[in-house]
Amino acid sequence: MASGAARYDGHSQWYDQHFEPGHRPGEELAFLREALGAGHGQVCVDLACGTGLWAQPITEAGYRAAGFDISADQLRFARRRHAAVARADACSIPVRDASVPVVVGMFFHTDLEDFAAALRQVARCLRPGGRFIYAGVHPCFIGPFVNRTSEAAERRLQFLSGYGSGGWANRASGDGTGLGGRVGFHHKTLASFLGAIVSSGLNIRDVREFASSGIVLPRSIGLVAEQPEQP
Repeated sequence: MASGAARYDGHSQWYDQHFEPGHRPGEELAFLREALGAGHGQVCVDLACGTGLWAQPITEAGYRAAGFDISADQLRFARRRHAAVARADACSIPVRDASVPVVVGMFFHTDLEDFAAALRQVARCLRPGGRFIYAGVHPCFIGPFVNRTSEAAERRLQFLSGYGSGGWANRASGDGTGLGGRVGFHHKTLASFLGAIVSSGLNIRDVREFASSGIVLPRSIGLVAEQPEQP
């Protein structure tokens, strides 16, 4: 969770059990490992780390991971997986300018209203040539405008109006996880999602789409963006 009230407080045990590391999506996990490469003891910021579900691949890649999240309840679990955690808003990261080689973010853009503000902070923290690795739900195919709960059985999706209307959802996110009904879901169009990264000054180097148990259309999107080298 990032920016604003810690809406995951009170839901962290359910969240950790429902999304525990053994159930991490395989495609996204493989993408993260590929994008991380070898850390060689460098620091990696796990932004909006939640309960630390992605800590293991970061540390296995050889990074010294630092997890940040606004929810103290989430950090109770993250401390079991990350060597260092701190309570912080993703829109105000307590890290020095141009000091971090890699920032990882996993599945948090629907948890905050101002994704662009968080990306500006990421860009501020990254050193020249540093990378931002992100994966999250696909803005085009997960949201209150599509019902994917019967996808496996019916091999089809039901689309409703509303894709072009960004903001906090007033109905279920349609992905069947139940998370949006607990903590809220801030829908962003693909243009606003990618625009937040571009407007931060980072250069998008790679974009992937992941089925993630989706049968008809992808459920997740991943990308790698870089801080430009100094001229």
